[in-house]
Amino acid sequence: MAGDWDWLKGPQPSSEVPEQLRTPTASPALNLGVQVIGSNIVGNDVVELAAQYMAEHARLELWMGSHEPPLGFREQYERGRASSEALLGAFEAWGAFETAYQASGKKIDQVRDERERLKTALRRAADALIRARTE
Repeated sequence: MAGDWDWLKGPQPSSEVPEQLRTPTASPALNLGVQVIGSNIVGNDVVELAAQYMAEHARLELWMGSHEPPLGFREQYERGRASSEALLGAFEAWGAFETAYQASGKKIDQVRDERERLKTALRRAADALIRARTE
């Protein structure tokens, strides 16, 4: 019986949501997208990726809520873990970009590497949410 719960003993994603992601909505994933899109420091290509991440988060939530038969605890846990890991990766890249942008004197041409890492992190986060629905 104890072996049935061994999957819970593995590394756990941080259950602490960063303070910056607690508002304006109840969803940290949507709040990250709102921050990126509303920042006015990213181009439309980054806005598109942030919006895609938000859409994939909503799709995963809808899918989980309407799954037949309902997902068990382990399945919900695994999908929630994938969602948390995706969020934290994208949030770290966003923070690094924002910090570099401010340190550069708000010169976007000096933060190209951080911008590309942010785009990659948003793509990976959206892809992780898609995989959580399809695996």
